Amino acid sequence: MGGFVTLSITLALVGSAAMPAADVWRVGKAADYPNQTGNQITIGAKPLSSEADTEPVFGKKADFNKYGILPVLVVIENRRSKTLDLRDLEVTLVGRKGQHVDPLKPDEVAYIALPAQRPSNVKLPFPTAKKKNPLAVPELTGRAFVSKLVPPGDSASGFFYFEAQAEPGMKLYVNNLREQPSGEEILYFEFPITEQQ
Repeated sequence: MGGFVTLSITLALVGSAAMPAADVWRVGKAADYPNQTGNQITIGAKPLSSEADTEPVFGKKADFNKYGILPVLVVIENRRSKTLDLRDLEVTLVGRKGQHVDPLKPDEVAYIALPAQRPSNVKLPFPTAKKKNPLAVPELTGRAFVSKLVPPGDSASGFFYFEAQAEPGMKLYVNNLREQPSGEEILYFEFPITEQQ
């Protein structure tokens, strides 16, 4: 009888392993998003401008848009014969009226959701419950763009976080890509990442 139970459990495990996993978020190729190609490099970008966009990537609790944070996925593909050096990479959002917004550091983003705390000299006789920060999710830093080098034939991807709202005609400006080991600067990229209206 014990052998039958073991066999049933084994078959159940094999059956569940064969089932496809639930919707798992994956980064696409640069060409899957609004993009620009030049000098054998393709850069694609996608702003996550709604809760429906952010939930599969960062989870249900982290509604970045509610706090005025726009996560932008950036994918850089290198089809050159030399490595790309991204150590001085500049990524900026450009609004339709020409305003420029630099990204926040990932560790700064979580503090946007915390209300300002005033210092108080009054000591309470009991501890107060700390409010959980809805933006303090591990995916915030885990999915941030951190790559410093992109070897030939490879790609790098991750998120930049901007204090901005998506708007029609918004562009992404990417500068300071260099070829290694020469240090030669590659022409900048600037392309629309939202539709014009």
